[in-house]
Amino acid sequence: MAAQSIPFPAVHGAGPDLARRTVCIKIERHRLGNSKKVSTSQIEVDTDKSLLRVSKHLFDSPEYTAIRNFDGEITRYLEQICLPFERGVHLCPLPLVRQVDSKMHEFACRRSELVEAFIAVYPELCKSAPGRLRALHNPLDYAPVEQVRAAFAFSWRYVSFGVPEQLREISTEIWTEEREKASRVMSEAVSEVQAVMRSAMAELVRHMQDRLQDGPDGKPVRFHQTTVSKLVEFLDTFEFRNVTDDSELKELVERAKALLSGVTVQALKTTAELRVHVRNGIADIAGQLDGLIVRAGVRKLRLAD
Repeated sequence: MAAQSIPFPAVHGAGPDLARRTVCIKIERHRLGNSKKVSTSQIEVDTDKSLLRVSKHLFDSPEYTAIRNFDGEITRYLEQICLPFERGVHLCPLPLVRQVDSKMHEFACRRSELVEAFIAVYPELCKSAPGRLRALHNPLDYAPVEQVRAAFAFSWRYVSFGVPEQLREISTEIWTEEREKASRVMSEAVSEVQAVMRSAMAELVRHMQDRLQDGPDGKPVRFHQTTVSKLVEFLDTFEFRNVTDDSELKELVERAKALLSGVTVQALKTTAELRVHVRNGIADIAGQLDGLIVRAGVRKLRLAD
C-alpha cells in the first residue's frame, strides 16, 4: 500500500519526535453482517414491546466465525508489534515497517482464503435458513454471492501524521492553530505509548513470576513455552518500539534480557536452582515495574494470554 507522506512541522518536543520515528498504519476491515433486527410484532411476550430490541442471526457458520477470529488475530499482532494511537490506527516504528507490511500481505492472502471458504458454503446456508428461522425468515436478508464476497474487505495504508503545508498558504493563523493541535495530540500519544509499554512488560513479567512459583503440593506450577517466548519477544523488539526513549524501562529490559539469556523452558522445568534464581530476579524486576507504573499513575492493562 502506498504511503501518504506529510512532513511534521518543525516543532520541538517529544510529540513531534515520536511522529518522526513512526508512521501511522491505518487498517480497514469489513465483514458481511450476520444479524438483522426483528420486528417486535413477530414476538409474543407479556412485555412492553417498546422496551425490546430483538435481532436474529442469519446463519451459523464455522467458516464465518473463522474470519471473525482471524480479524482478532490481526488486531493482536498489531498491538504486539505497533503502538497505540487511535481506533483503527497504530503507530509503527520505522525499523519495523517492512516486517509489518510483509505480515499485512500475508494476512490479506490468508483472509481471502477464509472468505472463499465461507463463500463456498454460503448457498447451502441460504437453503437451510428457512427451516431454522421459520417465521422469522426473510429471503431478502440474503444477498447474492458476488455481493456477499464484496462485503468482505481488508486494506491498510501508511500516513505520516502532521499538518498539510497547503493550509499555510490559505491561512497562517489556521495553520499555526492546527500545528499546535497536532503537537498536543502527539505529546499525549507519547504518554500513552510509554504507559502501554510499561504495562505490557509488567503483565508479562508478572505472569512469568506466577508460573515460576511452587504449587500447594510443593511442586513447580505447570509452565508453558509461551510464558517465556512472549516475554522474550517483547524484550527482543523493545529497542525498535522504544520510540519514547523510556530509559527507566530500558534498564529493566536489559536486566530481564541478561537474566533470561541462554535460559530454556526445559531448564526451568528441571533445574530447581535455575528456577529459583530466575524467579527471584523476575520478582525484583516486577516490583520495580510496579513502582514505575504507580509513580506515573499508569492504568494497568490486562493482556490476553
